[in-house]
Amino acid sequence: MLPRALLLALFASPATAASSNYTVAAGWYPNYHVDTVPLSSVLWSRFTHLIYAFGTTTEDARTIQLVDSDAELLPQFVAEAHKNGVKAGLSIGGWGGSMFFSSNVGSQQNRTAFVDALTELVEKYDLDLIDLDWEFPGIQGMGCNILSDQDTENFLLMLQSLRATPIGAKIQISVATSVKPFPTTNTSLVQHFADVLDWVTPMVYDLSWNWTAGSSRMQRALPSAPLDDWCYAETPGATGDNGLAGLGSAKSAVDAWVSAGIPRSKIVLGVPAYGHSFDVNRTTAFLTTPSSSSSSLSTSSAPIQLVPYPQYDTLNHTPGDTWDGTGGVNPCGAYNGPGGTFQFFSLVEQKYLLENGSVAPGIPYRWDDCSQTPYLYAADHGKQGVLISYVDPKSFGVRGQFIKANELAGFSMWEVGGDPRGVLVDAILSASKNDSLAVTPSALD
Repeated sequence: MLPRALLLALFASPATAASSNYTVAAGWYPNYHVDTVPLSSVLWSRFTHLIYAFGTTTEDARTIQLVDSDAELLPQFVAEAHKNGVKAGLSIGGWGGSMFFSSNVGSQQNRTAFVDALTELVEKYDLDLIDLDWEFPGIQGMGCNILSDQDTENFLLMLQSLRATPIGAKIQISVATSVKPFPTTNTSLVQHFADVLDWVTPMVYDLSWNWTAGSSRMQRALPSAPLDDWCYAETPGATGDNGLAGLGSAKSAVDAWVSAGIPRSKIVLGVPAYGHSFDVNRTTAFLTTPSSSSSSLSTSSAPIQLVPYPQYDTLNHTPGDTWDGTGGVNPCGAYNGPGGTFQFFSLVEQKYLLENGSVAPGIPYRWDDCSQTPYLYAADHGKQGVLISYVDPKSFGVRGQFIKANELAGFSMWEVGGDPRGVLVDAILSASKNDSLAVTPSALD
């Protein structure tokens, strides 16, 4: 448990970005949630930067597509940001909008056209930041993205061209990335991205979701957004202390990008305001014999202990909260099922968590020391119950201390609407100024 004094500090008066020790306290604002997250509800004072999402790539490198409502909403977003002293950005790409990045930067002619499109958007909407969320250079994302083995090289050339323009020289430029550096056969290439970018944002979330295609349908319910992974190995085919293979963490991401040549001062940690669920029945979810290695929660009936990383069936997935939906056909024409995601606010609304982010009485809970994240079991959700890997103020506070200890630039949260009362963001802001928050040594090495 955290010291009582620190817990009180995390839940005290609201923190502000200006009072934190971060260079970047950012969040993404998706246009498709404007009905439930109006601009008037945004906690502007918590952020240095807010990033509007998304513009999407098209076959024509000269055209970056915005939806019809952006013509009215994006100017309002920028005006509100500037009124509140916050830098306004626009993110290009995302999971469903990266299809044509490769071709848009694949030739000198297309790079010139794409740079022109970006600078025109900056001028038209008075933007301070362009955030390029290519998912992913040289690696298939959605399933039908154009790919080239020269994606990393061409991406750098485009960014160099953008930075060389009068507009590109004045704005900030960031990229949202996977937990691993851009793929390239030229091992010295990635370091040159630091010359043209203000920061790189490894998206340390959805990691438990990226199970290897073609592997067994039965997978382990690993943490969705782990800080560390010392108890399971990242390397394919290898296993960690408990025999499990993982997919990365905040620590491994920072280590990898620093090794590739990106300074710590240009790394912003991507953090989620949501968690992932796994269809795990009660027989599989709970230990039959108490174990000292597993945290427990005393419910109204008896102590209940959750199994660390139980198995779940990847082909059976219950929808999460109302933002998750039931699935549908993606731009590639393939059906995607529900993601099983739960926003932080939804966990509170459904009475799994209290308003301050603590687990509600009677809800089975486990704190995972390895990943520095919590799990809870929602026995009443779906046909058989679900195990949820999520984030809370404690895990956000630990990440704030990790950012501080590693001298990173700050954090960027997907998405601001997931934390409407600022419970999570207040914790990570407060942690930037507090030296007493306990973090496992391996997370700080």
